[in-house]
Amino acid sequence: MPEHRNPYIQELVDDGEKDYLYHLGLDSGMDLPAMFGDVKFVCMGGSAKRAETFAKKLAHDLDLGIDPESLKPIGKTERGSLFKVGPILSLSHGMGMPSMSIFLHEVTKMLEHAGATDYRYIRIGTSGGVFRPDDEKGGTIGVGVEPGTVIVAEQAISEELQPIHKKVKLGKVHSYETWFDEEMAAEVLSVRGDIRAQIGKTMGANDFYEGQGRLDGALDPGYTEADKLEYLNQAYDVGVRNIEMEAPELAAFCNRAEIPAALVCATLLNRLEGDQVTSTPEQLAEFSENAQTLVVRYLRKKLNLSVADAI
Repeated sequence: MPEHRNPYIQELVDDGEKDYLYHLGLDSGMDLPAMFGDVKFVCMGGSAKRAETFAKKLAHDLDLGIDPESLKPIGKTERGSLFKVGPILSLSHGMGMPSMSIFLHEVTKMLEHAGATDYRYIRIGTSGGVFRPDDEKGGTIGVGVEPGTVIVAEQAISEELQPIHKKVKLGKVHSYETWFDEEMAAEVLSVRGDIRAQIGKTMGANDFYEGQGRLDGALDPGYTEADKLEYLNQAYDVGVRNIEMEAPELAAFCNRAEIPAALVCATLLNRLEGDQVTSTPEQLAEFSENAQTLVVRYLRKKLNLSVADAI
């Protein structure tokens, strides 16, 4: 049994009981090996619509012989959506670390019940960038700094600007490392082609407004514009290049579970220049597409697939 496997779950199944994956609408009594035993990649994003869109993109862009319009969600859809495209799952995990944690636990148990092996997790998302003009000269690979740049995370950073994720269990605080798989990040970046992308650290906050140092929430934040800029520059100085709401949970979970993982997020704005997302719907769609296309290129390479349609 892998060291990370919960022995209680194994005992439950060995005793003839079912392990109910409540939020997925699945359980260990189903023929999970037939359904998911061949899975090698779990791609995830926040919204159910994005999970469906990405699943259809996979079917369209990869030579898997799957009709995009034939794809239907598997299990329950009240809290998220799960699609299977050959050996790839496209899953929505909701917004924020608590929601993501639920789906990480349940999809991991599902894959272990299914007997899947050597699988990897990839979160594809959007984020706020933290860029300075000197990024063009001193960035990891010397790319531009405008919105739309994709950050491939090497490590997750907390709101306290620490490379750890804190988890409270039975009233006690436990801290976990937040490195992402170095080889996997390098492989994702290597297929960037014409996509603006760079390696950086990703900060994960517990909310969208005050946790990310915004000034445009409903409540008086108790800090000034100068305070915000000082904080964001401190984040930049420790290597943060973008901010979202899931990175520490994903990194800590996958380190504990010994699952290689990558985080690939498009930046929608530069937080050193403002708080609100002002790009047009067309621009936002293009930015999000950058991150998805980068992951599709990586998956094609790893699965040794041919190009079905030019991307």
